[in-house]
Formats: sequence, C-alpha cells, structure tokens
Amino acid sequence: MSILPEAKLDVLLAHHASLEDQLLSQMNSEAYVKITRELAELNPLIDAVKAYRAVEKEISDIDALISDPQTDPEMRGMAEAERATLAARSVELAQQIRVALLPKDAMD
Repeated sequence: MSILPEAKLDVLLAHHASLEDQLLSQMNSEAYVKITRELAELNPLIDAVKAYRAVEKEISDIDALISDPQTDPEMRGMAEAERATLAARSVELAQQIRVALLPKDAMD
C-alpha cells in the first residue's frame, strides 16, 4: 500500500518527460531558459520518485521471496533483514517526496 498520491506522481513523471522532449525541439532562448529552470526544480523530486518506486518494487520482490514456501530458511532470514532496511528507506523517500510536493510559496 502506497502512502503517496501515485496518480500525482505519474502526472509529475509525465510532465518531466514532456519537458525533456521539448528541450529536443527547436525553441527560442527564452523558452529554453524557462524549461531548463523548471527541469532543475523538478529533477530532485523526480529522482526521489524513481528511487521510491524502485525500493517499493524491491520490497514487493522480497515479499514474494519471503512468502514462497520453497525459500531456504537462511535466505528468508536475509530477505527479512533486507526488507526492514528497504522499508525504512521507503519511508524516508516518501517523506522527502511529501516535503518536495509542498508549495514553495504560502500563496500557492
């Protein structure tokens, strides 16, 4: 279960990809500067979202390994320890994303 607004994250990722595509097209210098500034602001958030989703995928894979009855008990123990580490990282990334999603200006 995700603790973040996944739909909003999908929109942000799509917007970021759109901005990157726009940089490849012909544009005037004013538009180029505007897009590069927006990308510079978005990049840390996008990196955190990608890292968060990668950690969530790893947790899902580890859960499958742990729940498999054929998994070696020693391997299951290592997987459970890794899962705890990944869960902590997931919470940390989710908090980082939530903070980044807050409006920069009180008027926003």
